[in-house]
Amino acid sequence: MIYYLKNFIKKKIKEKQKIKKLYFRAIIHLIRYFLSKKYRKNKCLIDPSSEFFYNNKKLANYFSIPILIVARILKKKKIFISINNDCNYSVGHIYAEINYLRELQHLEGKYSSSIIWFTTSRKEILGDAYHLFENENFKILFGGIKRIFLTFVAIQHPSISIDGGVSHVNYVLGRNNSHRITYNNLTKKRSKLMSKNQKFYLNKNKLYHYRESKNKLMQDLNIVKKYIIIQIKDNSTNGTLKPLNPDLLLRTIKHFQDQHYQIVFAGREQFPRIFYNKSIINYANSKYASAVNDFLLIGHCSLVISSGSGFCEIASCFDKPLLVINVHHISQHFGQRKIVLPTLLSRKSKKFNAKIQHLYLCTYGPDNGFNTFDDFYILHMPTSEEIFMAAKELEGMLSDNVPPFTSLQKKIRDKGVCSLLSYGKSRISDYYLSKHEYFFRN
Repeated sequence: MIYYLKNFIKKKIKEKQKIKKLYFRAIIHLIRYFLSKKYRKNKCLIDPSSEFFYNNKKLANYFSIPILIVARILKKKKIFISINNDCNYSVGHIYAEINYLRELQHLEGKYSSSIIWFTTSRKEILGDAYHLFENENFKILFGGIKRIFLTFVAIQHPSISIDGGVSHVNYVLGRNNSHRITYNNLTKKRSKLMSKNQKFYLNKNKLYHYRESKNKLMQDLNIVKKYIIIQIKDNSTNGTLKPLNPDLLLRTIKHFQDQHYQIVFAGREQFPRIFYNKSIINYANSKYASAVNDFLLIGHCSLVISSGSGFCEIASCFDKPLLVINVHHISQHFGQRKIVLPTLLSRKSKKFNAKIQHLYLCTYGPDNGFNTFDDFYILHMPTSEEIFMAAKELEGMLSDNVPPFTSLQKKIRDKGVCSLLSYGKSRISDYYLSKHEYFFRN
């Protein structure tokens, strides 16, 4: 009895602490909104968090009649409300989730000939770039009140909702998804859908409408021939557990320069010192860096080399040849022209393989338990030679026909050592597998 009473008290204390945090964040938000013009440009006055919907689901009961009326109208017009898209300040989420929604609309019979309303109260990316994603069947609606009301409509009437979320957020359940659902179940569902149609890339069609903007950008950046894009994370975040030393890319950069490519440094990270005097265009830190120009720059490049970052999702949505290096989420990337060079992890008390590394991701979350266990360490990070060989393999994807899997790549996929490696069309570099086959065969 005493045990249950203690747990009840602890639960109530945590709930009150959460409420206090929400109030505090709301007050800070209002102060910043009215005092900062830049802040107002990026956020709506009312900017509800996922916790707001989790903690206030019962509010919808007070508006049950108008919610019912709106739901019936939307169902009649075959309009679906997108839910669980809570990270609209992140370029990775914007591209991954909107592309996922459009694929559902294109490939799933339930959503064919429908209209999707994508609600948001964040404008860091979509504020200036919404027109890149909109068409007659996909509309982006800005506004906190719109988002709150329409999300409640979708929660109360799931038949007119469409879920394109790739994060932990789950408004319908009223709580976050587990790590396993996020990094395994949702990933598997998304990769299966992407594998259904390898020719559905809406962003390609949009490029035609921005020819003048593209020409001006090329002139401003002094891009006069074919070019490749490089992005490197300079801190531990997203899929990057430890930043890669930029020196490791120099051999690969020289190779492409010898092949008469210009090199463009993109993303928003600081330009590495080692890149100075290497004839590399520093777009990332230039006045031209913007969401629209990211779209144009990647849309017209030859290939992309990226770190474990949401930035690589832009390239994926264009079907660009893409090399993702130093990502410790081994099987979270898909796409027929994508090669992955993962970071391999282990513990002193437990020998790891790809299956165990994925299991730790599904158990402990984004850092794979790296900050949970004292004996956790990085077993291997990609080397200069491995990056160079993977980049050369990526060159084979510049043609219209994607090269088939090598015998080793097929062997690893078929063995199913890590279940998600068998889904989707991406691959781990053949040279990398040859050097670390032991990690993927157990």
